[in-house]
Amino acid sequence: MRVNGLTLTYEGGVNTVLGHPDISYPVGNLLCRIFQGETLYNISRIVRNSIGMCPMWDNALTQDEIEEAERYILETLLYDDFFPAQRLAQGSIIRCMEEYRSLDRATAAGLLTQEKQRPVSFDWLFDDIGFETVGEFLRLCYNNYIIDLTNGIDLFAATSAVWSGTATDEEQVCYDELCAALHDSSLVPGIVMQTSYDATSSTFEHSFVISSFLAMAVFEFSHMAESATKVMRCQNPECRRFFTAKRSSAKYCNYPAPQCPGRTCNDYYPQIVYREKVRTSELDKLIKNAKGRLYNARRRHPDWADEINKKLSDLTIYAPIKRDSVLDGTMTMNEFREWLDSH
Repeated sequence: MRVNGLTLTYEGGVNTVLGHPDISYPVGNLLCRIFQGETLYNISRIVRNSIGMCPMWDNALTQDEIEEAERYILETLLYDDFFPAQRLAQGSIIRCMEEYRSLDRATAAGLLTQEKQRPVSFDWLFDDIGFETVGEFLRLCYNNYIIDLTNGIDLFAATSAVWSGTATDEEQVCYDELCAALHDSSLVPGIVMQTSYDATSSTFEHSFVISSFLAMAVFEFSHMAESATKVMRCQNPECRRFFTAKRSSAKYCNYPAPQCPGRTCNDYYPQIVYREKVRTSELDKLIKNAKGRLYNARRRHPDWADEINKKLSDLTIYAPIKRDSVLDGTMTMNEFREWLDSH
């Protein structure tokens, strides 16, 4: 069977993608790049969209037609310049096509009976699948491609949430269920180790060809567990994407900030936090000054103590609420000052 996919070497916490040219990523970095953002949208949608436009759609299924369909799918997945995602997506769909093209008639019939049960439970899968035409065959392969992608996304999201200490109850349950299921090694397809001998160093060199999204997640997390790399969740409330870091104190990712796509969260959001801190300090100072004036008035006019104490109590209870209203934009600074002056 032909091997097609993302080819990596791993050493010392670094993945090197073999291609044109070779490029290296800290362990975990590729995982976050592939399973989040625009890249995830592309690998989720582009295969499904291209299947409907396949020029061999109604052709009878033969080995030659499958070869043409494979070439067509490989070309449609050249969607952007992020080479690792291209290779992984190409490898995943071609793996499905290669597995199914090699089946004998009886095995194919049995498998098709099982596969036709899946769309009943998952309405995002094709139900018109089979081995008669190229279109039916591509839809069958797509169903398994998207299931593998979904499994990879689930493992990435659940594991990242748990390892970053930010998991919800649902994410924890998903993580526990996936870990229990992965005791069965047959559930993780698509990793082939290739070995070559380097005569210069008298050593064997190993590379890994990965043709499964789930396998990619397992591969990366297994190496992250052995390294000092940590999974973090961006503390920009409008981002919340996962990223990797060496420091447990890291707070923000290096992906484009949703509020300002031209800047990263790591560059943009700390400035927002600082400005909010300055504004909060300014508002707290105004509250403190207002209370100070009342304390001075109570000392000068002890006969007004009861009335002044009521105003102080009102400030203590409501001033923080008013301050937060200014911070979230529902109250202006002038309105806040007028409210304080009314005391």
